[in-house]
Amino acid sequence: EYMGRIFEVRMGRRIGIIGAMPSEIAKLKANVTSQQEHKLGQVLVFVTGELEGKEVVFAASNVGMVFASSVATTMINLFDVKAMIFTGVAGALKTDLNIGDIVIASGMINYDMDVTAFKLPWDPTYQHKRGEIPFLSWREHKADDTLLELAAKAPHPDAVPCRSGLIASGSEFLSAERKAELRPVWESVDNPEAVEMEGAAVAQICRAYSVPFLALRAISDTLTGDANSDFNAFCDQAADNVWPIVAYVVREYKFE
Repeated sequence: EYMGRIFEVRMGRRIGIIGAMPSEIAKLKANVTSQQEHKLGQVLVFVTGELEGKEVVFAASNVGMVFASSVATTMINLFDVKAMIFTGVAGALKTDLNIGDIVIASGMINYDMDVTAFKLPWDPTYQHKRGEIPFLSWREHKADDTLLELAAKAPHPDAVPCRSGLIASGSEFLSAERKAELRPVWESVDNPEAVEMEGAAVAQICRAYSVPFLALRAISDTLTGDANSDFNAFCDQAADNVWPIVAYVVREYKFE
């Protein structure tokens, strides 16, 4: 039955769009046409359809890098995804980022990845940096240049600041106090603009499969504000702020 559902998916080049939570894909649910749901396993639901004249597949991965990387891998291997967009919210790591502001990720880094104590047996003098994957020497997973260019040209809500920069991913929902405690970590991973819990995993999978990647994040909680209250109050609106960019990028993207 499982394989039968897989083979029912009509193949064709698609753009994959992932959000972690239902609120982060609400605009997709409302705007993608000809939707068909494909449930794989107990929790993962993929929706195929059309958006801005393109075949797409989207999903709410659930929170965290494990689910996010699984969803990205499945989209690439079973739904013929040839470009990937991650959309949603993030916590600010800079004082001049306010709720609703948009950060287009120039690259993603996993701040949880720490093998700085590990020594390569053939080169014991080599010092790994935080975020670096041993043996591959991958650290920052850069966004695709074409997708970045489109995102920079895209419309976004009036008076909503938008900028590009590094975004970090980890496995912890961070209070303002915890963000401050982790300041040495942010310095060790090149002072990212914002932090969230999925994007670096998706970027890493896309890199492994040579699939162009883009991440769009709106700020849901500021550097010094009450992260929990801000997140719960502003998550939906912040997520909606990136929707015009998603729609524009999908419409204008040309498959190679």
